[in-house]
Amino acid sequence: MPTLSQPRYAGVLAQHRGRIVLVREEYPRWGGPYWNIPSGRVEDSETPDQGACRELAEETGLIVAVADLVFVGTSSVASPEKVSRAWTFTMEVDDPTLEVRDPDGLIQDARWFPVHEAVRLLQSLPYRPLSEPAVAFLSCHVQPGGHWAYSTPEAEPVLTFPSS
Repeated sequence: MPTLSQPRYAGVLAQHRGRIVLVREEYPRWGGPYWNIPSGRVEDSETPDQGACRELAEETGLIVAVADLVFVGTSSVASPEKVSRAWTFTMEVDDPTLEVRDPDGLIQDARWFPVHEAVRLLQSLPYRPLSEPAVAFLSCHVQPGGHWAYSTPEAEPVLTFPSS
């Protein structure tokens, strides 16, 4: 069984007056840009919520405190060599002003979308572990706190919730 260590990712479903911010990111592996929630790799010195705040700031210019994040859920993808884990958070933004400051140069744009349009754009992502947890939450199909376990990125996930 692989060990749970690296890589770790985190993202934020930032909301403002019924709209969701998405970033248009270049994904060379998938042949071009796609809209996704602001997200990225959590650094070794960061907690997932700290990484989520940093990624949100870099990709959108939105500055939020860790205390403002609300936990949505986690996901994992297992492979023989490793298990990658991701944390998703949400929060309400007061100031919707966007400014891309991506040090990686992969973010092409950041925009606010109505929830139904954000869901449609996220569904086009070719990597299910990125899109499905966010889409399910935005579509109100699952309650927060779930864990989406994928045996491969193409496999159906097993969705579990912590017992009370």
